[in-house]
Amino acid sequence: MDLNPRGLPELEEWVVESDDFHLQGFMSANASIAQAVALAALFRPEFVEHGGGVFLGFRFDRGGVDVWIEHLAGDLRAVESVVNRVPLWDYFGPTSDAEYAALRPLAEEIAAMWRSAAREAFPGRDFEVSTSDDPDAYGPTVVLVSR
Repeated sequence: MDLNPRGLPELEEWVVESDDFHLQGFMSANASIAQAVALAALFRPEFVEHGGGVFLGFRFDRGGVDVWIEHLAGDLRAVESVVNRVPLWDYFGPTSDAEYAALRPLAEEIAAMWRSAAREAFPGRDFEVSTSDDPDAYGPTVVLVSR
């Protein structure tokens, strides 16, 4: 996965002559602790187990999930695919073509982190974490479902 800062105007000035991205300089100048905590919640989420399904903690609403379980006739995989669907446009507003292009590899990185977090939280369960960027859909999206 290529999360290269080249082409992202906000990051380009933090690329030093050796083509290395100066992460510490950028983070200390631009990111607050609150932003870091919020990103950590998105990148390595906590999970809620409910009704046999596993849901992203930051997306879980018991009443809403129960409505989906009823509406989808108890198909927990389908319910998970609705509740655990995270379009990155809901969390990040790209302001340039370069930023939009960076969302796809970012979605892949988030998916890898979710796989790891789910495996760690539920060692006996299998999960499918997928990404999509359908031009007819709502931008790069990450989805987690149980197998």
